[in-house]
Amino acid sequence: MFRKGEEILPIYGYSRVSTSNQDYKTQIQKLEKAGAEKIFSEKYTGTKKEGRKELEELLSIVKPGDKVLVTKIDRLARSIVDLNSIISSLNNSGVTITFLDNALTFEPNKSDSMQTLMMNMLGSFAQFERDLIVTRTQEGKQWHRANNKNYREGRPKRVLNDKYKHALELMETNSMREVERKTGISLSTLKRIKKQAKEEQLLSEK
Repeated sequence: MFRKGEEILPIYGYSRVSTSNQDYKTQIQKLEKAGAEKIFSEKYTGTKKEGRKELEELLSIVKPGDKVLVTKIDRLARSIVDLNSIISSLNNSGVTITFLDNALTFEPNKSDSMQTLMMNMLGSFAQFERDLIVTRTQEGKQWHRANNKNYREGRPKRVLNDKYKHALELMETNSMREVERKTGISLSTLKRIKKQAKEEQLLSEK
């Protein structure tokens, strides 16, 4: 917390990672070390601020005089449009936002052309990096489609281990519901492995 006159105001933090296997522990440690007491954390892959529930909650509760800390610009937004929108929204509400690793602070009613230029440059780099990843991913998919006849997009196929093979054998004489009850394998998984087994059988017959 920090004092503004006689009023003690909280310091908020915001952290975000893009994939489910990433961890925001390092971000949280930095935010806490810098004084953040209430931290909003989320895992979100998109570039838009809409749908980011933790960010939306943070924006809804801050009030004039509050401070918000973020480790880096690309943790707040990967789109230059959204970056400017979020910072403007906070500043217009009387809230100060600081990006710790970028050493940038944006305060209400205080315009710094050099800070704004730096923010836009860093925001543009973040957006460019994301666009580059998307382009490379699409190029990789196109290459695999052209060069790998067995390539399939989406969830990778499950390995048909002994448990799944046993389930397939049971399906020859039992309903899927009965196999689900006997094996504990969900109906959706049973349907997938049955379809996969048929596809693999067709390929082996060619």
